[in-house]
Amino acid sequence: MRFLFASAPMPGHLDWGGYLRTAAELARRGHTVTWASGAAVAQQVAAAGLPFHALRETGWRWPPPPPLQLAPDLDPALARRLRGERALDQWLDEPRVGAATQELLDLARAVQPDLVVSEVFVSAAGLAAEALGVAFAVAGWPALPPNASAGDPALVELARGRLARLLDQFGLRGVNWTGEGAPALQSPHLHLTYWSPRWYAGRELLPQTAHVGGQAAPPAPPPVWPDVDPWVLITLGTSFGNDPHFFVNTARATAELGCLPIVALAGQLTMAQVAALRPSLPAGAIVVDRVDFASVLPRLAAAIHHGGAGVTHALVTHAVPQVVVPHAADQMHQAQGVVRSGVGLHLPAKEATVERLTVALAQLLPDLSSWRANARTLRDEFAGLGGIARAADLLARVRG
Repeated sequence: MRFLFASAPMPGHLDWGGYLRTAAELARRGHTVTWASGAAVAQQVAAAGLPFHALRETGWRWPPPPPLQLAPDLDPALARRLRGERALDQWLDEPRVGAATQELLDLARAVQPDLVVSEVFVSAAGLAAEALGVAFAVAGWPALPPNASAGDPALVELARGRLARLLDQFGLRGVNWTGEGAPALQSPHLHLTYWSPRWYAGRELLPQTAHVGGQAAPPAPPPVWPDVDPWVLITLGTSFGNDPHFFVNTARATAELGCLPIVALAGQLTMAQVAALRPSLPAGAIVVDRVDFASVLPRLAAAIHHGGAGVTHALVTHAVPQVVVPHAADQMHQAQGVVRSGVGLHLPAKEATVERLTVALAQLLPDLSSWRANARTLRDEFAGLGGIARAADLLARVRG
């Protein structure tokens, strides 16, 4: 079977709990797999052993549009609409999506895919699949009913208009483009989530959704760090982490509770910012660029982070209770899953003071806390769903 995978050109968009690893598993089984994205992720895809095609345009706007400068007294409804339009510009900018769709169609003439697979934010993949007349599967996100993402009526109409013009541009009917929000959300074909039913407890999902969970990688030898105090991981990921105040407040809250702060900056601060940050951190805090999950996560007492899908998923598979402080993009969705499943807490970024972080972390740390017990139960539920192998099985069965 021939697969064409697509993603936005950011490391986090290769993950979603197992997206890139699923493509690699299909290739290992002898299927023909091609990955298309921006050149920024070529190295990661190549390291997974997959053929990579660099797209000049993926349809995902990065860097994102400039931050909004809104007047403090602006009507709240208007402010929400302006923020919504800015978000729409990131994933549904007509010229970008149109150009990306054409590039994917040009590539498809060479690879002749039987199935197009994408993470949810590459709108061009759904268009291209429809133009090719092949099925379109979504990885990392469930299928939601049409009203699930409806919001401001004006924004809904704006999105509909953009979608209609893109469909007209390519002479399409909208088979993979029903409902509101990101077009892929209502694709009639398979939607893989690397989560579990409990993660989405109380949410209505469409029947093409399949949960495959995931398992932790085998533990690796730990870093040579002090092993007396409980370890707490602190990170904002690789895309939205330029927030020194978060690192300072979180590290101080961690130290106040007698824990070792492990601050993973993920390349988000300049050398000058890092130099200015260090004196503000508690003595003994570990400051690194990145951590090896297999080395560090098995030894964590808790984590405080932004809610990126990859780190959230990894923490679940290691049964680590977590405090999520979303900063942008899909991070609120992970925060909601953490709260729904009872494995941690959510704090808005504006409320992430030392005092509130200390209170939140203190609830997670006790060995007999409900959050720690729930984290173990959810880890086991994830492990029982089959993970990457199950995801590959399901994709290999999809037919248009």
